[in-house]
Amino acid sequence: MRLLLLLLCVATTAVAQGRILVDTIHSKAIAGNAIGDTPNREVFVYTPPSYDRTPNRRFPVLYLLHGFTSHPREWLDGSYQGLDLQQTMDSLWRVDAGEYLVVMPSADNAMGGTFYVNSAAFGKWEEFVADELVRFIDARYRTRPERLSRGLAGQSMGGFGALYLAQKHGELFGSVYAMSPCCTAMVGELAASSDVWRYVRDTTTVTPPAMAVSVRIARAMTAAFGAPYDTPNTWSQFLPTDLLAKDATGMKRSCAVVIEYGLDDAITSVSLGSRAFADELARAKIPFRLDVFAGDHTNRTRQRFEQRVLPFFAQQFSGVAPNGNCLP
Repeated sequence: MRLLLLLLCVATTAVAQGRILVDTIHSKAIAGNAIGDTPNREVFVYTPPSYDRTPNRRFPVLYLLHGFTSHPREWLDGSYQGLDLQQTMDSLWRVDAGEYLVVMPSADNAMGGTFYVNSAAFGKWEEFVADELVRFIDARYRTRPERLSRGLAGQSMGGFGALYLAQKHGELFGSVYAMSPCCTAMVGELAASSDVWRYVRDTTTVTPPAMAVSVRIARAMTAAFGAPYDTPNTWSQFLPTDLLAKDATGMKRSCAVVIEYGLDDAITSVSLGSRAFADELARAKIPFRLDVFAGDHTNRTRQRFEQRVLPFFAQQFSGVAPNGNCLP
């Protein structure tokens, strides 16, 4: 009998799976944007195996923001070294890590991405994520509707968005993990002296292939921020490093801050910006972790998700990780 019960338990564990649900939110915050982008936004939601089995249980939520020219599906369809976030999350549950929901909004647009800020060109994306999306998820799913049970993570442009939103909305999100965050400061290919800006200004000249991605990102940032990069005080309202230098209040409420980047990342604003942001955290006496790994912008994505990012939030939400700097 004991052997039979054990086999039944193993079988149940082996087949237990979470689900990926796809919702569509009609966003008033995004409606009426200048580029005519649809206000009907897809949101992918992972629910863990016990979500359907335990109807009275509430769960923490990780809000996961994708990168430039990307889409939430890429975390599910194997685009990153075979990563299937659903399977990875289910595996975490099998080793007794804490279960939580993962919410992945689609922020792609005709210019490649929104940068998750309020913008006349792209719509009020900060408002969409921090207000409409959080309220929608808390109303539709059984969440723990408090900031200690909400986390932010993102990759590249999503890393930018995670750091930006964590600072602007410390009352909502308790912890943040930025994966290879781009564009957090005017450094590297975004420095004022960079040739990138010459091609941003002169749209009639063919951009050299080696600079094409950087120029496209810079043009999208210019549209999102509503002014050229050298307009006084405009970009500093959005760049996470500048925001932190001016007022660290929001980030000081964070229970945990992690930034990571690959040593071989060809987007130089990632490494330089990450270190600049870390320097500002240190200056503000905010505890943080800066992880550097062997890899480029995306070629360790699956490994980082499986071994670092997702287990990190399981610890944060379960209370295993120390939260000595977590202010109310």
